[in-house]
Amino acid sequence: MSEKRKKSNKISIYLIKEDIDYNQILKEFAYNNILREDENSVTYFSPTRSNKPDWLKSYFNYLEDINISNSHAQVISIHKIVIDGKERIFAIPFGSGKYLLNDDVIEEQFGIKVLLNSVPIDGFRQLVVANYGGDHRIKNEQTPKKTNISEFGFDIFNDFVRRATAKSEEELFNNNTITGGDLLSVSVPVTIENVDNFLVSCYDRYKSDKYKENFSWLDNIREVKEKNIKQKLNEQLVKTINNKEFDKVWAAVPEIVEWEKILDFRFNTSKEGFDDIEIQNIIEIYKDQTVPSVDSLKGRKIYAMSVNDNDILNEWSIFNCLIAEIEYDNSAYCLNFGKWYKVDRSFVDTTNKYYESIRLSDVQFPDSNNEREDEYNQKLCNFLQNSVLMDKKTVRTIGMGKSSIEVCDVLTKEKQLIHVKKNGGSSYLSHLFSQAAVSGEMLLDREFREETNKKLQAQIFDDGFMANKYTVILAIITNTDCARPKIPFFSKVSIQYAIDGLKRKGYNVEIRNIYNK
Repeated sequence: MSEKRKKSNKISIYLIKEDIDYNQILKEFAYNNILREDENSVTYFSPTRSNKPDWLKSYFNYLEDINISNSHAQVISIHKIVIDGKERIFAIPFGSGKYLLNDDVIEEQFGIKVLLNSVPIDGFRQLVVANYGGDHRIKNEQTPKKTNISEFGFDIFNDFVRRATAKSEEELFNNNTITGGDLLSVSVPVTIENVDNFLVSCYDRYKSDKYKENFSWLDNIREVKEKNIKQKLNEQLVKTINNKEFDKVWAAVPEIVEWEKILDFRFNTSKEGFDDIEIQNIIEIYKDQTVPSVDSLKGRKIYAMSVNDNDILNEWSIFNCLIAEIEYDNSAYCLNFGKWYKVDRSFVDTTNKYYESIRLSDVQFPDSNNEREDEYNQKLCNFLQNSVLMDKKTVRTIGMGKSSIEVCDVLTKEKQLIHVKKNGGSSYLSHLFSQAAVSGEMLLDREFREETNKKLQAQIFDDGFMANKYTVILAIITNTDCARPKIPFFSKVSIQYAIDGLKRKGYNVEIRNIYNK
C-alpha cells in the first residue's frame, strides 16, 4: 500500500528586496494588528467585516436576511531568515493579503527563477508571455497535458515570460505543480511552524544558475517595474532630449496605423501639422526648447488628423511616442512606447552585432519626399526598370485562414522581393518583418503562386520556383542619410527572427535605408 499523501497548504511567497527597511514593507496601517508572532516571523492582518453583497439589493431587490456575505480577509506573514550570513525577508500573503504590501518592495522574477530551476523542460502546462518588440500584447496559453516549453507560441526574440506553471518532480515541492512569476505559488505540506526551512530551500533555488542550461533567454530582457529606477530613467530621458542626443532618443507612431487616412500629426488641432512624428518637432513646442519634466511629456498629446474631414483619428501622449536607448548605472535600458526595459549587456552586443552583419542591398533607391507609402512604391517601380508593382495587390489563400497576403511591394526583374515601410517604430517595423516572413512562406506553395499569377494576370512565378533564386529586401524609410537603417533596438531583435526564418527557407535577405528628405 502506498504511503498516505501528506496534507498540503497552498502558499504564495514573495521575496523582499534587500534594501527595503522592515517598516516600509507593508502599508503603514498594516502594522497595527498582529495575529501571531514568533522568533522569525510576524503575521499581520487588516480587520475586515462580512457584509451583504451590493447586488443582492441592486439586482435581485432582496431585502431579507440571508446567509450570503462578502469576505475580504487580509493576512500576511513576514519572515526574517538569516541565509549565508545575510538576512532575507519573505512575505506570505493569505486571502487578499498581498494588497498590504507597498509598491516596489518585492524582488522581480523570484518565482519564475525558482520554477525554472526546479522543473524539467517538458513539464510545462501554462505560459503567460508579453511581447516587447511589437504591440506589447500579452498571451496566456495553456496545454491539456504537460509539454515542452518549445511547444508554446513563445518567441524568445520578441517575448518575455511573465508567469509560468509547470509540474515539479521534486520532493521539496511534494511533486506538485508550481506557478512562478514575481511570486512563487505551490501546494506543499508545510505550516507556520516549519515553513522557514522550505523558504531557505526556495531561496537556494532562486540563487541557482541551473536554469541557464535550458532557459538562458530569461536574462535577456525584463520590464522595469521598480518606481525608483523608472524615475531615474525618466530623468535621464529628459536630460538626453534637452541635450539633443537624438542618436539615443527619437519618436514614432506607437501603433500600426493606416497612413493613407492620415493628413498630418499635430500638437494643437487648430494649427498646421507635420508629416511625421519627429523628436525635433516635439521639443519646439516647449519654451526655450527645453522639456521641464517627464510629466510634461506624459501630459501633452499628439493627434493624428484625418485626411478627409480633419477630425482626430488617433491621439497619444508624447511620452508614449518616444523610443530611447539609455545607459544607466552600467546597465542598458530601452524605452519602447511607454514601457522601460532592462536589457542584458551581452544580449545588446549580440543583437547589434547581428544587425550590423545583415547584408546591405546594392539596389539604388530613390529618396523619399514624404510621400505616402503607396506613392513611393509607384515611384520606386518606375525608377527600377522592368519591375512589377505589387503593392496592395493582395492574394487570398485558404492555407492562411482565407487571409489576404501581400507578396511584396515591388518585384524586380532580378527576382528581388522588395518590402517598403516607413520607420514607424517597433510595432510598425514588426509588421513589416512579419509580412516578409509570411510572404516567403506562402511563395513556397504552388497554389499560392498560381493565385498570384491570376491576380497580376501575368506569369510572374512558375512551377520551378526556387527560394534561393530570390532575394528579400527590407527597405525602411528613415530621416537619416545612411545605407543601413537606424531602427529601435527591439526592431533589431525582431528582424533577426524574421531573417533567420527566411534564410532557413532558402531566401537571400538584404536591408536598405531609404532617405526621407
